[in-house]
Amino acid sequence: MAAVTDTVPVLTCGGLGKRYLVPGWRMGWILIKDAKGLLGKVCDGLRSISQQILGPCSLIQGALPTIMQETPQEFFDSTIRQFEQAASFCFQQFSKNKALSPVMPSGAMYMMVGINLPMLKGIEDDVRFTELLLSEESVHCLPGQCFEFPDFFRVVLSGPLEQLAIACTRIQDFCNRHASEKA
Repeated sequence: MAAVTDTVPVLTCGGLGKRYLVPGWRMGWILIKDAKGLLGKVCDGLRSISQQILGPCSLIQGALPTIMQETPQEFFDSTIRQFEQAASFCFQQFSKNKALSPVMPSGAMYMMVGINLPMLKGIEDDVRFTELLLSEESVHCLPGQCFEFPDFFRVVLSGPLEQLAIACTRIQDFCNRHASEKA
């Protein structure tokens, strides 16, 4: 991206968590191209913040060059295929239920699913939906309110397809069991 311009500063952010499927490692970076020096105070602020945040252990820092230089392209290609397959499968499954409105992700590791609350009795919001889903079906999803996305829940797509199929079935069973007369 930085090759595109010499007049506008470019900040490129990256990290291991998503690209290399190691959430929790918290190893990230910001590359800055600022040919005209317009980001002086911004760079000072970023440097200050980076020195205040507890970063990854030295083992992870030491492994970074090998990870970045020796991970084959097939790893990334296979990962993208797996997420696309999981997203397509979950989208198809959730689309079968009138109480659910899935949103097909574009490159995310998760899917947001809308909840048509009037079609479900005894469930007033997404938080209650996810609480009951966990207690009745042992399926853990995050309520959309966590992301300022009320009346939705979030499904993580990184699990094996067999496990996602079980989770989708349990979510369908849950919705059918809680269906109101409007459903």
